[in-house]
Amino acid sequence: MDLLNIALDLEHDEDDWYIYEFIRFGIPRQLYERNNWFDDLCDVAFRKRFRISRECTLDILRQIENQLEYPYDSNNCVSPMNQLLTCLRFYSTGGHLQLVADFMNMHVSTACRIIHRVSEAIAELYPQYIGIPQNRQQVQVVQQNFFNIAGFPKVIGTVDCTHIKIQSPGNFIVKNMKN
Repeated sequence: MDLLNIALDLEHDEDDWYIYEFIRFGIPRQLYERNNWFDDLCDVAFRKRFRISRECTLDILRQIENQLEYPYDSNNCVSPMNQLLTCLRFYSTGGHLQLVADFMNMHVSTACRIIHRVSEAIAELYPQYIGIPQNRQQVQVVQQNFFNIAGFPKVIGTVDCTHIKIQSPGNFIVKNMKN
């Protein structure tokens, strides 16, 4: 029995009208009301939820907005600001996609695509913000500078994130390096 015959049979049954509508028109599209978190939250609340300042958010958006814009404004597309905030929320919550999608009031698959897209756009900015020594002389200069600051040998770079206090083995290393 094909779908048309099933639909014709259901047309006569008043209790199953919604099944006929699904067969005829498909699953109804769900449109989401989007929150305006950037304008609605104060600076402290914004930083608490996204772990970044509003000024820094605007700076990032300025640099990647052209990659996030849709060529047309139909289908209730997500604005570049909300795309960036979705990604920042994902980073700030430790990667719980359902939590992010619920908070941003969007479907999980939409949040997933947005996070991937924004992460790629941010990653493309790396040459402006990440400097790696290019030759042996630069490596030695950077290592000496880090050693002069903290007595920590053989360091050529750091990542600015969570700081964990450790007991430095510096006294032992400094003594052995001088000998």
